[in-house]
This record gives sequence, C-alpha cells and structure tokens, in this order.
Amino acid sequence: MRCFLFSIGCLLLMRCASDYKGLQATAPDDACAARIVPARVNTSWYNADVDVVGRHISGLLLVKHMPDSSYRVVFTNEAGVTFFDFGFLTNGDFKVYNAIHQLNKKAVIQTLRKDFELVLGLPFRQGVYQRWTEGEEVFFGVRQKKETAYFITSKDCASLRRLEWGAPRKRKVTVQLPGSPYPSPDMLELKHHTFNMQIKLARITKE
Repeated sequence: MRCFLFSIGCLLLMRCASDYKGLQATAPDDACAARIVPARVNTSWYNADVDVVGRHISGLLLVKHMPDSSYRVVFTNEAGVTFFDFGFLTNGDFKVYNAIHQLNKKAVIQTLRKDFELVLGLPFRQGVYQRWTEGEEVFFGVRQKKETAYFITSKDCASLRRLEWGAPRKRKVTVQLPGSPYPSPDMLELKHHTFNMQIKLARITKE
C-alpha cells in the first residue's frame, strides 16, 4: 500500500512539475535581442497543412504586411474558399473579416489569434525582454497577463531556434523554425501541447 501511495505521489509531482523549472534568470542582452528578435514578417504565400483533433485541412495561407505595418492573414483552400481572413492592427486590435461557420467560434478564433500573434512576432514588438538561460539556449520573454511569449536563441546568439507561448508551469505552443529565419521564414511548424493541433507552413518561393 505504501509503495502504491508513493507511486501515486510521484506521478502527481511529475504532472505538476514546471516545463520551465530549469530556466535561470540572467542579465538582459539588448544587442542580441535587437539583432535576432522575430518582430517582422515579410509578405509571403505558404502551403498550409492543419491537423486538429483528427481532422486535416490544407490550402494556401497569405501573410500580408500592410503599408501601415498591420497584417492580414488569409487561409483559403485550393478551390478559393476562404477558411478565415484575420486582421492584426497596429494598435493591438484584432479583426475577423471572415471565417467559415465551423471555425467561427470564440474559443477557436481566440486560439488562432494567439497562434498567429506568435508567428508574426507581435508580442515582441515592445522591445523589453526578460532573459533566462537553460543549457545551450537563451530564452527572451515578454509577459502578457498569465502567459509569456518567448523567442529562444542559441547560447552564442547565432540563430533563432523557436518561439513559444508558456503559462507559468506549462509549455502551451511551440513554433519550430527548421528553415531560413525571419523576416522570411521558409518553414514554420506550430504545435499545441495542451490539445492535439498542429500547423505546418512551407513558404512558396518565386522561380
């Protein structure tokens, strides 16, 4: 019985352990942050694949950097049907220009909004970052209410490795960057850690 209770206790402790427990607060590094921060994305077309709760959606996604520095993000299928059309305004507002019925739900819209805010680097525009290290990585973070947006670099500040949304104890969303860096990333692979959803974007280059 004692062994059983001990095992249950260990399991609960493991479940409560923070994904960010290894972070060590360090002094700011403004030079590195300014050089590598993903605070701008160029206008680009992407092949998009979305897998959510066992369902697959594919099509074309346009990220358009507008003259006033706002963004439009439009996702359509091969037949030209618009899944969603979002606006990210310079004052921080968010506008839904269009969304199909299946996606036009508050929780879904809010999730997609947070996802693309991270992809567009919008949380990092204010330019005031906390800094932590863990192993060979450096975490630059911006706190927003109960979450923190991170961009994560190599220890020598030579490369941007990934982006994340994190709660105080839980990694929520990760954006991997296996290709070329911002402002024109070749590939973006977004994964949710609290439910089954992944988005893969591959930039379409002109020949």
